[in-house]
Amino acid sequence: MGRLLYLGILFSAVLHLVLSSPIANGPAANPKGNARVRRQTEDVRDCSDPGNPVYPDTIVRTESQLTALRAEMMAKDLDAYIIPSEDAHQSEYIAEADQRRAFISGFSGSAGLAIVTADYAAVWVDGRYFLQAQMEMDCNWMSMESGEEGVPTSREWLVSQDTNGMKGANLTDNAQIGFDPRLISVSSYNSYSEAFLEDGRGLVMNSTKVNLVDKVWSDDKPSYPEEPLLILEEKYTGRSWQKKIYDTRSEYDTIRELMAEKLADALVVTKLDEIAWIFNLRGKDIPYNPMFISYAIIGTEDITLYMHDMAGRATAEIKDHLQSEGCSGDNCVQIKIYDDFLGDLKALGSSKTVWHSDTSSYAIYERVNEERRVMEASPILLMKARKNPTERQGLKNACWKDSVSLCNLFGWVQEKIDNLPSEDGDIDYLSELSIEAQAIKVRERWGHEFTGLSFRSISGFAAHGAIIHYKSAENTDVPVTRKGTYMLDSGSQYKDGTTDITRTMHYGTPTALEKESYTRVLMGHIDLVNTHFRTGVYGRDIDAIAREPLWNNGLDYRHGTGHGIGHFLNVHEGPARINIGYRSHEKPMETGMFFSDEPGYYEDGYFGIRLENDMIVVPAVTDHSFSTYEYMTFEMLSLVPFDPNLIDFELLSPKQIDWYNAYNKRIRNEVGPSLDERGRKWMESKTEEVSYTFTLNGAGFDAASLIFVTACALFSRLL
Repeated sequence: MGRLLYLGILFSAVLHLVLSSPIANGPAANPKGNARVRRQTEDVRDCSDPGNPVYPDTIVRTESQLTALRAEMMAKDLDAYIIPSEDAHQSEYIAEADQRRAFISGFSGSAGLAIVTADYAAVWVDGRYFLQAQMEMDCNWMSMESGEEGVPTSREWLVSQDTNGMKGANLTDNAQIGFDPRLISVSSYNSYSEAFLEDGRGLVMNSTKVNLVDKVWSDDKPSYPEEPLLILEEKYTGRSWQKKIYDTRSEYDTIRELMAEKLADALVVTKLDEIAWIFNLRGKDIPYNPMFISYAIIGTEDITLYMHDMAGRATAEIKDHLQSEGCSGDNCVQIKIYDDFLGDLKALGSSKTVWHSDTSSYAIYERVNEERRVMEASPILLMKARKNPTERQGLKNACWKDSVSLCNLFGWVQEKIDNLPSEDGDIDYLSELSIEAQAIKVRERWGHEFTGLSFRSISGFAAHGAIIHYKSAENTDVPVTRKGTYMLDSGSQYKDGTTDITRTMHYGTPTALEKESYTRVLMGHIDLVNTHFRTGVYGRDIDAIAREPLWNNGLDYRHGTGHGIGHFLNVHEGPARINIGYRSHEKPMETGMFFSDEPGYYEDGYFGIRLENDMIVVPAVTDHSFSTYEYMTFEMLSLVPFDPNLIDFELLSPKQIDWYNAYNKRIRNEVGPSLDERGRKWMESKTEEVSYTFTLNGAGFDAASLIFVTACALFSRLL
């Protein structure tokens, strides 16, 4: 009898563990059925009647720009013209003066490629921008939703002779495809050329000396900023620029040591964040990113920095920092004007072995002799991504400061919500834009350590939250009320680090779908930060861990789960990432790399949910160590409460609840003492401990009861 009792309880316990797993379906999992259909709203264009299109206020009219560009193309005998998002440094975020694609198309997202022919104009956008493109582009433009079924790539579209403009450009044989060689990477150039060669109809890439969009834009084109540069002291960087380039007494590889391994006489550095990192300098040329427009060439016998506005920026202090005054040796930095770079590179490339990245522009590629070219990923990518101990501590400090700031911000929002003048809200009382402005004010408490935001805050209420990179404006701003979800994605640039945090709140009664979606996003968020992995594992290998709770009930999101983050640099940093799919330049994750953890779900026209924290790769504590692998995990650095109002705790596993409680305890202990009264009150209301019970055969048992019953069963068995 005792044996039967023991086996029965053991079976029930195992059954409970299966049913309480984090992938189990929750109640009312999909009240609308299995289909996920994008919904049209009044906020997007309607091009169904070409003669009478319907536009929201957010649309940018582009007829005059397109007419002028096509006239320039005709004068140059060009059949198509490629307009990338990037600048001459292949930057994701660019200065106003380089926002050519936004000027010509009206689409303002940070990524997207435009191509114009005599008959068509198209922009390729990724999943983050599907809705935004429909809100901003007029009906002169086709929105090509990359990755969606039946949507051709830009290369496929150019070679296709399909008469349906969404399927092909229908160009004639021997068509000339124009491009600015400074803006197209050599890898992109090669991919187009290979596609044209394979097509066999004689399509040709034809570079232009002058950017045609610049000619159209010439009257009111912005100029580059001329703000002074900031010298970042070694107390923030952990290493001087000398130690990075040539001082072999450092425990790290130097740039010249890595050059020697490739037998390179010179390394061309084009990426702005790499230049800023090498020389421990920061600028304000790129909104939200502390970069300055520049190139660098590091030789075995010289170092040259080509600087925009050299006359204004090469101050005595900067020259002293770079040891430039009277520079004539191997280990000082010669400062030259920005426009000298391409000419100097051509002279260098004819006689020296030059290393440049395959993401460099075609203009750089064509100036280096093929026999003397080393074309591989920049060595700076990994040097910069592997944060040194000083940088790691700085990033922890930055995340703590931002956590304090955001808790105080949400305390301010909660107080406003508690005193709403009406259930419909008041745009002058509390709105997307007013919260966005307050997100800056709460960070100003950190004084000169806070240098600005790391990107334009995404402040979206209800349906606006479904636009992944939504930007609120005067003509789209809405009140924030209790009637929907509110999402804030916001980050900072501190001298000791860069941050990126997202929270979604609901101040009223969420729907079943909102609650389930939020819970599954949270489950994936928790599972990812708790995962263990070994050396050689890529972010793409673990991305599915965050998506699995969503996939388990037919949900997903169209963006990466995590991106690298720089140290007072770009908020998006390679070469590692956490995202599905192969990318040739991606590298495995390593100790000291800094990432976001940001799964989400977006129901077009209704709501958006994203939960994002910053985390760092650290060594994992394991009982075993197979082979020579290093085992790693993540340490969570951001400490801002989640919204229990949106959590269905019955969906969470005991392990996830334990993590949730431990995380909330950290918030109370590490952030709580520095909060203002409103922030502390809000934080405490969101971080109450959650208990869980086991369910066996319909009866509720807490953990102690289960242990007691199991002990009784074992005792009975012994008898």
